[in-house]
Amino acid sequence: MQFAIMVWTSGDDSAKAGSIFGVMDAANPTALPPLSPNGLWSDFGSVNESHFKFSAEAKKAIDRHGYFLLGASVTVAEAFGHPPKP
Repeated sequence: MQFAIMVWTSGDDSAKAGSIFGVMDAANPTALPPLSPNGLWSDFGSVNESHFKFSAEAKKAIDRHGYFLLGASVTVAEAFGHPPKP
């Protein structure tokens, strides 16, 4: 599975320590829930399941809810194996 990755941003922010990522099936994307009135989901790229540390958990959540949320308690490199493709 190819995962589409979105990052929650406020204003001109980009991904940084403490970011929240929304992960969904790239072939069947869905709307992610807003996390606050002062922000939006921005495209962060995509990653193949073989490079995503939490792919098993993400697949279960995607099957059930359509998306998987990931807090930045891990680094991008730890979670995705390498920076996602733009």
